[in-house]
Formats: sequence, C-alpha cells, structure tokens
Amino acid sequence: MSNIALSQKAQKLMTLCDQRGFQDLDDLLLAALLNGASPAICMTEGCNHTADMEPDQDQGFCEACGGQTVVSALVLAGLI
Repeated sequence: MSNIALSQKAQKLMTLCDQRGFQDLDDLLLAALLNGASPAICMTEGCNHTADMEPDQDQGFCEACGGQTVVSALVLAGLI
C-alpha cells in the first residue's frame, strides 16, 4: 500500500466534511457555493473548530483557540 501525504489544507477539508456530515468534498463545496455562509475550519494544528463564515474568509476568529485562523472551505479548496 502506498502512503499519500495530504497537505494541511486537504486534511482540514476532510475534517470539515466529516464534522459537518457531508458525504464528500463535492457536497461540501456545493453547499458552500449555494448558501450565503460557507462552512469554515480553524487552521491551527490541533484545533478543528468549525463555523459558518463569509465565503471569502481567510482570517476568521476561532472561538475555540482565539486565533484569527478560521478559513472558509471555498478558500481552502482554491475556488476563491
């Protein structure tokens, strides 16, 4: 079996899918595009706090760790 190293962005997108109950990344991104707010996740290592943020958010406030580290799914996926 080969080992595939995922980038931090890919890992966070997978975590966001799992925590928000999406079947796959396509469903997550479709929801983010169709709704006014996008699912977002904290990028701090060890913190997987999620929230709904503006679709172009790349420095949102994390209520769990206190950083300006929450990034929307659309930004993480490189769509914005």
